[in-house]
Amino acid sequence: MKIVEELASEAVFDHSARRENVRSFREMLINYYANTEYIRTPQQIKRDQWIIYERVRCRAWMIIPVAVLSQFCLGSLYAWSIFNKPIDNHIYDDPTANRAQITFYIALGMLGASGAAFGPWIESHSPRMCAAIAATLFFAGHCTAALGLACKEMGIMYFGYGFISGIGMGVGYVTTIDAVIQWYPNARGLASGLAVSGFGSGAMAFSNLNAELLRKFTLPQVFFILGSINFVVMILCALVMRPPPPDYNLPGVAVEMAEQSIADMHNPQSRSLQQTIKGKSATIGGQTITVGSDSGDPVLIITLSQALSSRDFWFLWVSFFVNLVFGVVIISNLASMSTNMFGQHMPAPVTMIVTIEGAFNASGRLLMGWTSDWAGRRRTFLFIITLQIVIVTCLVFVIPERTFWPFVVLVWLATFCYGGGVGVIAATLADMFGAPNMSACHGVMLTGWSVAAIGGGLTYTSVVSVLTGSRGYTLEDPYVYVVNQYWILSLLICGWVFLFFVRVKPKERMYPRVHGQLFCHTLAGLMFRLARGTAQHGLRDYEFLSAVPQPKDGHRVGVDGKRSESDGGSIISNMQKTEVAAARTHRLGGRIQSSTDMQVASAIHETATISTYMQEDALLSDKHHPSEAFNYVSDGHRSTHPSAADPPSSCVQLMCAMPPARRCIRLFGKWRLEHVSKEEAVTVWRMYLSCALLASTGSEK
Repeated sequence: MKIVEELASEAVFDHSARRENVRSFREMLINYYANTEYIRTPQQIKRDQWIIYERVRCRAWMIIPVAVLSQFCLGSLYAWSIFNKPIDNHIYDDPTANRAQITFYIALGMLGASGAAFGPWIESHSPRMCAAIAATLFFAGHCTAALGLACKEMGIMYFGYGFISGIGMGVGYVTTIDAVIQWYPNARGLASGLAVSGFGSGAMAFSNLNAELLRKFTLPQVFFILGSINFVVMILCALVMRPPPPDYNLPGVAVEMAEQSIADMHNPQSRSLQQTIKGKSATIGGQTITVGSDSGDPVLIITLSQALSSRDFWFLWVSFFVNLVFGVVIISNLASMSTNMFGQHMPAPVTMIVTIEGAFNASGRLLMGWTSDWAGRRRTFLFIITLQIVIVTCLVFVIPERTFWPFVVLVWLATFCYGGGVGVIAATLADMFGAPNMSACHGVMLTGWSVAAIGGGLTYTSVVSVLTGSRGYTLEDPYVYVVNQYWILSLLICGWVFLFFVRVKPKERMYPRVHGQLFCHTLAGLMFRLARGTAQHGLRDYEFLSAVPQPKDGHRVGVDGKRSESDGGSIISNMQKTEVAAARTHRLGGRIQSSTDMQVASAIHETATISTYMQEDALLSDKHHPSEAFNYVSDGHRSTHPSAADPPSSCVQLMCAMPPARRCIRLFGKWRLEHVSKEEAVTVWRMYLSCALLASTGSEK
């Protein structure tokens, strides 16, 4: 005891070292998710151009069949329901033990978890190496499962097929989808849908193959044979996997910015805004907008931490999760549900039902992925979840009637929706956060698959166990399966609501705020905004704009140097009037565009020189649509001058015509709901990007 007291008195409990370790681990984790760029040497880039060195060059079309075959092998998981009763009977001598299906849930859970854990690593390494590692893990899991079946140990079975093969599936799944999307940046939905259709169609072939192998071999032999077949095919596919050449994809997300022809009067040879902003960058809303030196098109650069911390990502995660729950539960239990409810005298064999289910799964991935390319990602996803809600509602009434074909057709349609969500999600993430972040974001998104598989599967099993155990129901009673439809339906409705608030396009996420704004959202192509306070005239509501002070007599000075009687006007300096007058003399053809066309004047206040940018053929002012002058208020100035009443001098001053009046509904108190017209939204978005990029240009000058 004395020794213990002496040691305790002399011991130094240095908690700072422990905190330093925690901080170091946190920094290591942040760096792991932040550094996802795949850096190749010139020799590696040259090697990746060839399938057979200097004989067969790698083409984009070669990646699709390779990805489909690899996903096809991974999709053998979807034929798992064929094994449920044979495995339960082999280990427990009871085909109704309902223990084997847990392996399916563990495998899907590890698929999502490993995708999230290894997503950044996959992004920063060769897809060929990642695909080879995935094939090895998938084969090792089959061998371990065969060992567990030989020893009649379900725990080894869970560890082998559920854990090890599940990790292999996660790595292989993310690797192939990332490679395909990298090669097809302009048809992401169709390309990813084609690839993952292989995963969905795995049940079509493996359900019949598994049944045939079970008739000729023992269970351990079946798993070893399946593992060997999959390993050979996946290794051959891995040898063909290649990343595209550098600069094949944009480094971020393309930002919509309509063509603007704006003349710089101090440099007549530079005739467009695109020419002026080439190679420039600006920070807008904490995110970087950069313009290529060749294309002149703005690109939004999104870091992985910004992507994973955005509310849009997690709203999409919730919607993806609820889309998967019903499919995961049905796929793993379809064979047993059909046998229990309809007995051995079903109109169709179980293998045929599972095979057709795989066809619906694969077609949903392909068709919905292709549809999302032209109909839009969010619209397609909304259609999928809406159809699922209708199907589950119908099942509540169909299951008690025990009508075989309506039940089976509804399940097939639900599987179509399940596959459709999986086919759309990868392209949606690439559109929202950029191709460089796709692997890591897709991996984290697949944790929704894990939660759906483990949480949804175990919830389904628990409900069935409670009803058949303490409530006196049997597995043949339809009520056991109807009860499970209720909680699935409630989840689908929640996911449907969350999906409405997902902002896919950068314009929706970065549209400038007005003073007192609570939220702004685009729904069915219409933009709505909820804000507090009285709506201001024209564009004065926007935080990034500050109106130039008006003269004391209340008159407004027009761009032609004359005062007008309009309220809420602004002053334009004599120098600016001279520049504008000169610009108007340089207009080509004298044609007039819409009243919401924008004109930008860039003023360098340090030299008291105003460099005017004018949109060609645009009317600055008339008696019906008078123009106003505004100072651009940058993000930094808004943070230091939140009122923006008297912002510091800005290097960009712009002149624009007043937009048409807004449709405003007065709510309780000072809150108002506004419908932002398409004309105003397009004009303000142009102004917002133009001002930020021209301000960056001016500061560099």
